[in-house]
Parts: sequence; C-alpha cells; structure tokens
Amino acid sequence: MTGDNGMRRVAIFLLSAVTWGDMLGCLRAVVAFAAVLLAPGYCLAWATDLLAFRARAAGQRLAWGVALSFASMTIVSILLAKAASLTAVCWLAGVCGVACGALLAREIWSRRHSLIGKWGLIGGYIAAAWILFAILELVDIGVGSRLYFSVTVFDHALRTAFVDAVMRTGVPPSNPLFWPGHAAAMRYYYFWYVLTAVAARLAGATARQAMIASVAWAGFGLAAVLHLYCESFLGSGTRQSSGTQPHADQSHPSYQATTRWMERPRSFAIALGLLAVTGLDILPVLVKFLMRMPTDGDMEWWSAAQASSWLDSLLWVPHHVAGLVCCLFGFLLVWMSKNIGSGQRAPCAIIAGLSFASAFGLSTWVAVAFAFVMMAWMLWALVWERSSRARVPVLLLAALVAVIALLPYLAELRGESSATVTRLASGAVAQGSNASVANDGTHLLSFGVRHIIPADSLHGIGWVERLAELHPATEDAGVGLLLLLPGYFVELGFYGLVLVAALLAMRKHKLDESVRTAVVLTIAGLLVSTFLRSTIVENNDFAMRSILIAQFFLLLLAVVWWEGGLGASKGLLRRSMIAMAWIGLAGTLYQAVLLRVYLPAEETLGRPEVSGLAEHTMALRRGFDAMRAHIPPDAVVQYNTAQPGEFFYLAEVMQVGRQAASAQPGCGVVFGGDAAACKGVEQGVSQLFALQATSLEKNLSQPAPVAALSAKEAREICGQLGVKYLIATRWDQVWGDRHGWVWTLPAVVDTGDVRSVECALPTR
Repeated sequence: MTGDNGMRRVAIFLLSAVTWGDMLGCLRAVVAFAAVLLAPGYCLAWATDLLAFRARAAGQRLAWGVALSFASMTIVSILLAKAASLTAVCWLAGVCGVACGALLAREIWSRRHSLIGKWGLIGGYIAAAWILFAILELVDIGVGSRLYFSVTVFDHALRTAFVDAVMRTGVPPSNPLFWPGHAAAMRYYYFWYVLTAVAARLAGATARQAMIASVAWAGFGLAAVLHLYCESFLGSGTRQSSGTQPHADQSHPSYQATTRWMERPRSFAIALGLLAVTGLDILPVLVKFLMRMPTDGDMEWWSAAQASSWLDSLLWVPHHVAGLVCCLFGFLLVWMSKNIGSGQRAPCAIIAGLSFASAFGLSTWVAVAFAFVMMAWMLWALVWERSSRARVPVLLLAALVAVIALLPYLAELRGESSATVTRLASGAVAQGSNASVANDGTHLLSFGVRHIIPADSLHGIGWVERLAELHPATEDAGVGLLLLLPGYFVELGFYGLVLVAALLAMRKHKLDESVRTAVVLTIAGLLVSTFLRSTIVENNDFAMRSILIAQFFLLLLAVVWWEGGLGASKGLLRRSMIAMAWIGLAGTLYQAVLLRVYLPAEETLGRPEVSGLAEHTMALRRGFDAMRAHIPPDAVVQYNTAQPGEFFYLAEVMQVGRQAASAQPGCGVVFGGDAAACKGVEQGVSQLFALQATSLEKNLSQPAPVAALSAKEAREICGQLGVKYLIATRWDQVWGDRHGWVWTLPAVVDTGDVRSVECALPTR
C-alpha cells in the first residue's frame, strides 16, 4: 500500500508537469507578443515622431506603442504574409523587437526619461498580476491522471485550432476542421490568429499556449487605448481649445468640476478599476439558485443576447476586444487631428485607416457596428457639434485608406458565393461550437429588437400567446420592446445609471465637448446593438459584440462621474449607483471563480455530459503530445467525433494539432469548404468508428454480431477521405475488437489509452 501511495505521488508530480510546461509556454508567448504588439508601433512612432511621441512620458509612449501596433502591425502582417510568408512576418516582428529593445536601452542608459517611477512600478505590478491571472484562469490544470479545462474552452478549442492552422498552412489559412479531399480556405475573420501564430513561432510555443497569451495582450491593448482616451480625449475640448468655446460658462460649477477631474492623474487608475465592474448579472444567478435550477457555466448565459462583462469578453473573445481597440484608436486619431498641424493630419488619417482595416479582420461585427456609429457621429458633428466639423474630412480619408488596405482580403470574400460570405461575417463561434445557422439568406443584418430577457418568459400571459399565434413577428418585436428596459437594467447596472446621470448633466449644463461626444457615441452604440441583429446564426452575436462600443464610452462617462465631471449626484441616484457598482464587482469576482471551477465541480457531481471528461482529456493530451514526434504536422488525421458531450470533442479539436477530415459534428463547414461534401465525409467517419454487423449474419433472423471494420476496409475509407492516420481511444467502441483496424493496422503511437495507426493505402 505504501508503494502504491508513493507511485501515486510520483505520477501526480509528473503529470502536473504538463501544466507547468504550459504555463512556461504561455509566459514565453507573452514575451514574444511584445515583438508583435508593442515593438512595431513603438518603432514607427519613434521614427516619425508622431504627435510628439519622443517628448512624451514613458508610460504614454508604451501606450502609444501598443495601440499603434494593434492598428498597423495587424493589417501589415496579413498583407506581408499573403505576399511572402508567415516567416517574413516573424522576421519583421523580430527586427522590430530588437530595434525597440535598443531604443529602450538607449533611453535607460542616457537617463533622458524616468522609465521607472512610482506609477511605473504600480503599472508593472498590475501588468504582472494580469498576466498571471489570465494564465491561471485559462490554462489546463493537470492533477494526477486528470486534466481540467476552464469553461472558456467552449470557444478556445476552435480558436486554438485556427491558430494552429495558420502555423501549418500560412495566410489565408485552411479550415482545420474540414477536409473534403483537399484543403478548404478558411471563411472567417482570422487576423488575430495570424498575430497569435507569429507569437507562437517566435516563442516556440504551442497554439494553445499562444492563444492564452493573446488574452493577456488583448487586455494590454484595452488598457493602452483606455489610457490614451483618458489622456487625449476626456477634457480635450477644455484643455486644448477652451478659447474657442465662448458659450461655455467657466464660472459654472459643472465647468470647474470638468476642469478639475481632467487634470487629475488618477483617471486612468479609476478606469482600470471600473473594468472590474459589470452589470447586475449575478442577480439572475441568485434567482436560479433559489429556484434550484441548474447553474450555467458562465454567469452571462442567463441572457440570449448578453452584454458581457469586460473580464468575460477578454477571456472568451480577445479578438473582438482587439477589434474594438483598433476602432477606438482610429477614432482617437481622428479626434486629435483637429488640434494638430496640417502636416500631421494626413499621417493620422492614414494610420487611422489602417487601424479600421485591422479592426475589420479582427472582428467584423465590431467594425461594422463602429461604421454605423461613425455615421451617426458625422451627422452629429455636421449638424449640432460644429466644433467637430474639421474632423470629418480626416475620418473620410481614413475610411478610404481602410478600404484600399482591405482590398486583398475583400477579394477573398468575392471569391466565395454570397451564402458563404454571409457565414464568414456571422462569426458562428461567437458562442462556441454550438452556434447554429439560422437561415441561408444573403443579408448579414436585419432590423430586429434585441431580446435580452428570453421572450418565452411572458408566454404564460394569455394575450401574448394569442398575439404570437396571429402575428408572430409583431409579438416578437412587442415582447422584445417590453422587456428591453428591464433587460438593460440588469445588463448595464451601474453603467445604466451613469448614462442617466450624463443625460441629466448634459441637459442642465454646458459640458465639455468630449463628454457630449461620449454620450452621443454611447447612445448610437446602444441603438445599433439594440435594433440590428445578425441573421445567419440564432444567437444574434452581432448584438453581443457590437455593444462593446457603448460599453467603452459608458466606462469613460463613469470615470467622468467618479471624478465629479457630471456635477454632484445626490440622494437616491448616488446611493443606487454605488450599490450597483459593488454588485457589479461581486458579479465579476463570481464569474472569474465560476469559469475556472465549473467543469471540475460538475464532474464531481456526476453530471452525465461531463462524466469522465478530465481523465479522457488527459489521455488525449498524452496521446497527441506523443504524436508530435511521429506524425508529420501536415498529415490528415481522424478521430471519433461521436462523443457524449461537446466538451469531449472540443478537447480533441483543441489538442490534435493536425488537419482533420471532420473535426466536429457538421464538419465545421461554416469556416470553409463545400457543405455538400460534409455528408459523405461524416458517413465515412461514422463507419470507421461504429461497430458494423458482420457480413455473414446480416441476412439471418437472429441478432447479428457486430465488429469493427477490418484493416482493409478501413484503408479503403481512409483513401476515399484522404486520411493518413486514425486515432482511437479506449473509450471508443471499436477499441474492444482485437480483430478490427485499431489493432491490425500498424501503430505509430500507443499510450495504452490512445492508439494512432497509419491507414493510408500502401504506395506502389
């Protein structure tokens, strides 16, 4: 018994090394990302001295370097990888990294600027804490013979496969989920995966490790653009052009409050803190708990059209946050163009255009929504906010630059059928692999009311049910409008009351131009995400992602309110706002814990859909790791996609690191390939992994014995599918037939739980 305990301790130590190895790989990828999403922008700004870059403080230069890298390196990487190769992009990033390091070393040596001060140390601690948190929140935790996922694997499995596809096949990548006998070009906005693949190559990390590191850098991008908005947007009208506002009453308390808060250095720190505040989503969680209803894997899942917390968006969909960063940075350059010399307006417009182009390939939905918001802002500037008219030509020039930069990518879209293009922009993985296609129409968007609270919550009411029978479209819109306000009350919480406070202040006082603009952009963003919906997938992911725009400007307004820039909030309103802020903070903390512990807890409770998941996942991890040394990276493989739950085949998708004939039910044709070919591929895969009735007994009345396909039969199907290696596990039915292909085809990898065999027809 003592020996068994000792062996168990040794096994736990050895298998936990899987997690330690992943964490080190993530840290290497985080460092490598600096050459991709910091160094290029820093070098560009230094070389051009854009907007007096060299004279800025160290923290400001870092923020500008990150934002400029998001804006420029993204689209440049795509164009360079298309024209040359992914290796060329790696060389570009490496050269920029060395140059940036030399610039920073020179500054430290010459001591021209204080690179590390009080705020620099605090910022460094916060950055390190964020990196550590992101890794611990997302990395796969190995304990003994078990490997535990975060719930975010629901999205990250496919995104990891996309990063791996870029590393193997270049740009544009092939769809790693479907092989209809040949490579199928990916139909999806893949720019973020190209950047992640570059970081993975530079760091010698896996696609999974680099994907986790990309979450940390999406957070840095958001922090950088937030810093720039606090510095160069909020209060900019008063600071830079107060003499041009003769109607502003400088003796008014609200004007003086605006002047005071804009000069305080704490604004950015407050903004960072407010990122941890979300809506009142924890209240539906408590209601479900009291009603003894099942707990969701994510706090946001109570709503069919969620407005995610900032933490949730960063952890689940970093590419959407990156798209938002590019949109915001482009607009910031347009905003700043009013108060700079004419010689720098054109460079600002060009960089803003590149930023908008990058945004489109990072998150098509966020970019499209931002285009609508910019149209609303231009109307506001031309008709009401006359002081912003000078910015409109810069925005139009930026839009032209964006279209030109996107021409090669748009040519990819034109090469597909109209139905294919709609699937591209729909982003069917916004809610994971289970996002289903709603229709095959050719329109990406349609008018429709956002359903935050599920409409069926009112179906017990008689007149609602009668209206649904007679006029379903009217009932759908009516119920949506009826539930809209309470839905936003829960989703926005504290920020909803911030908007109320801003509207009241805007009505009573002459607020700063930037505050008025933030209010307009917030309202425009809310209108776009409320009354436009995606038509291709059922879960209206356009609404879920486009609302990020409104959330950002609400965050800025919250900073203004916190610093007293909206005047004094008194009585019930102020108490309610403070209470909702604390509830929102509690919701974010609960969400962070839930995403990490949900799957282990569900498995411990014996839920059938995840029973045995951790053991199964560790076995796959060991098997797929062993495959790396024996199976070429460009080989086509196939495993059993018929699994007891989604998380089981997602574990296969994320860890296999190879092209699959069909990686998941439905072949993943939404991301590339001819959907008509999927049925034949799935039938072949089903025959390989299902037990078949033996040929001798098929015509007899008694039940026929079943067996796995023979080696010869398996080779024939592999030849039809273009598959070279088959992967079986001890949980597959065919594993038990010692005369079937699992045991009669030559094994390449055999760990005891996972067996990979070569099934390609012998060459003659």
